[in-house]
Amino acid sequence: MVEDLAFHLTDLVENAIRAGAQLVEIELRREGRDLWVRVRDDGAGMDGEALRRAGDPFFTTKPGRRIGLGLALLRQTAEELGGEFSIRSAPGQGTEVRARIPWDHPDRPPLGDLCGTLVPLIATSPVEFHLVFQDDQQAWTLDTRELKRALGHVPFTHPEVLSFLEREMRKALADLGWKEAG
Repeated sequence: MVEDLAFHLTDLVENAIRAGAQLVEIELRREGRDLWVRVRDDGAGMDGEALRRAGDPFFTTKPGRRIGLGLALLRQTAEELGGEFSIRSAPGQGTEVRARIPWDHPDRPPLGDLCGTLVPLIATSPVEFHLVFQDDQQAWTLDTRELKRALGHVPFTHPEVLSFLEREMRKALADLGWKEAG
């Protein structure tokens, strides 16, 4: 099993970037006793054969590699804990990965440092992001397209922007009671 869920998000974002995505949507939603993880991109998508083999640890489309553990490990994590895992994809229509992980399961991997993972990805990736962190009471969203319009020519790599992103994301996670980060 993987050390933390932030690792899975990094892997899924990297897959989306390699697939030529322009937009990556990440949703972490705590619903009752479950954490739902959804990552959707508008990249190249997969044909039926690639989709069928996507959860196989010995299949990858990454050049120069012979194994592709990311999706297989997320599937294993979800299913071993009694959750669910699914992938939907079609050529030219992008890919959506969903996992349901029981929140209170003693073997659930921690969230990890979501801010330390997502803020650098947002600042340096060539894609736009739409993030949603949600529970039964509240939701926090961030859309980099809107933020770019507000910032004008100020890049996401500017120290004040990085500080703002991290501060707001950490506050949102704390407000949701997701205190495993950092």
